[in-house]
Amino acid sequence: MKKDKLENLTMNQAMGGIEDQSLKKIFARIDKTIVQKGSLWEETEKIKKALASSPKKEEQQVFAFIPHEMAKVSIFFPMSKKEMKEERREVTNFEHHTNWGSIVITGVKLAIFEEDVFLALMKLARDKAQYINNQFVLGTSTSEIAKLLYGRAGYTKTAYEGIKKALEHFGLINFKLKLSKAKKEIFIASVIQRYDFEETTGSLKIKFNPDFCAFFLESMLTGINFTIRRKLKKDGSKALLRFLATHRNLQRLHILTALKAINYNIEQPMFRLRSKIKEFVNELKKENVLGPKTKIYSDDTVFFDTLSAKKELAENRG
Repeated sequence: MKKDKLENLTMNQAMGGIEDQSLKKIFARIDKTIVQKGSLWEETEKIKKALASSPKKEEQQVFAFIPHEMAKVSIFFPMSKKEMKEERREVTNFEHHTNWGSIVITGVKLAIFEEDVFLALMKLARDKAQYINNQFVLGTSTSEIAKLLYGRAGYTKTAYEGIKKALEHFGLINFKLKLSKAKKEIFIASVIQRYDFEETTGSLKIKFNPDFCAFFLESMLTGINFTIRRKLKKDGSKALLRFLATHRNLQRLHILTALKAINYNIEQPMFRLRSKIKEFVNELKKENVLGPKTKIYSDDTVFFDTLSAKKELAENRG
């Protein structure tokens, strides 16, 4: 079989977890230009397969983020306004242990708003991405991103500063993958390599890091529903939505386990955490993500009746 046919088979397997057709097209286009060039795609797939074959710990059978073991860690954090202050965002070493090793995040904590910005960029890339010297480059503007983020709700010019700050943070975060079995470490520097901003027009040109795309992009586009996500007001609800979208047949969980899985700060009094998860659950019930059987028990466990797992919701193209 020819090499290009082998690559196409690998691509089809890798895209299996992405249900949103427009996002699947984005990943396919990006893959053709930067992920499958040279040895990067082959190396990435080899590592992913090795991680997927690692025996799962009991607690990780419930929290196995899909489509790859690489996706066990979300790089985005629900944060309070106090935690969002720049001096509190720096992280020296945020390490998450898995059955295959660990991921160490350094640089800066990315907020849920920054995940919104990233997903908006991916949505725009469906029609606007360009490929220059084998690099994935997106030309857009702060106003175009803001319109996609806020829709009819409206926004002020401060939204533009938030978008630019998100892009700065995408350049500051770094990842180190520690593979126990292979006794190997892989360092991935930043989400984006560069962005150019024209102040007079608000136009942006963004160049993404191909290594980041190869290792993380597919898992970040899995289970995304723009229609629902844009309606949610609370960052914790958005984080929980992603978690529920990438899991099936969840068992009854402890509140702390569920909150930790979505990167929520659990170093708070238990009464406050109970209140927060109730808020997230109620908001997801309102949007018909969670059904009537969802329940928070007196022993601080929770059961999620995930309606979204039973019925696929259409993407909002507006």
